[in-house]
Amino acid sequence: MFSRRILLLVCLVSVTISLRAQVTTREVTDDHDYEAPLAFEALNSEGDDYAPSWDPHTGKLMFTSERSGWAMVYCCAVADNTDIRPAAGTFNEVGQHRAFVTFTRDGEAYGAVFMRRQRQSFPGIVSVLRDNGSLNAGRPVDGLAGEFFCSHPAVNSDGTRLVVSMERVGGEKGLDLWICERRNDRTWSEPQPLSDIVNSSGHEISPRFIGQDSLIYASNGYGGKGGYDLFLTVYRNGSWQEPEPLEWMNSEFDDSDAALLPDGSFVFASDRPGGKGGLDLYVSRRRKQR
Repeated sequence: MFSRRILLLVCLVSVTISLRAQVTTREVTDDHDYEAPLAFEALNSEGDDYAPSWDPHTGKLMFTSERSGWAMVYCCAVADNTDIRPAAGTFNEVGQHRAFVTFTRDGEAYGAVFMRRQRQSFPGIVSVLRDNGSLNAGRPVDGLAGEFFCSHPAVNSDGTRLVVSMERVGGEKGLDLWICERRNDRTWSEPQPLSDIVNSSGHEISPRFIGQDSLIYASNGYGGKGGYDLFLTVYRNGSWQEPEPLEWMNSEFDDSDAALLPDGSFVFASDRPGGKGGLDLYVSRRRKQR
């Protein structure tokens, strides 16, 4: 079951995340700063619900759901959690699998779509163009679409780094995190493996930046509590640092797809008991500072 989903689908430093909530990496790795995760009941369905992302352009939470029978990107206003609807535009073409939209602080966006290739369809990364609130599928990103699996895009807040989960070179090693750097002409560099410290002998999936240089992702290659666990790594002094598990979010089941909201809360996906079915969204709210 998880293989079908995936196809759709730190150091204790005082680096400040560039969101209104002003969260530090120390707080992200400290369970005293966050409440226990609870199912995000208003957003979940009997289908898989995953890949949350905050859109600063509209001030809404975006997430992927398979409640209609295929993966589509939905949006909602977190304040009331009642107006949940598919995002307008060609990115959500009916009957196609579209997922994992990621945004810069200025609203630039990328997403994962399936594209027909010579042997079969593979997911790849495309730009997502905006038009009066609509999300429209743009061009494939060079090096991130082809006869290989490439999905789960994550762009940092100023749009200078793009990280994906990708299987290359025959897929012998599984899914690793790869990174592209923005060139001066606004094109992306050739993807390079993120780091041997970050990439394990297992799978690394669903990266998400929570600032310029802090990256949360899921891995099943480090041991941990069980299944996929969430980790945080920070880029410092020219390299990605040893990943640290986010124990307060992790469980004995699959936990992935973590995203930070402006109020400091985290939303993530898990198939732990207590949801409505398959992957569900959970929220862990930041404790009020005294």
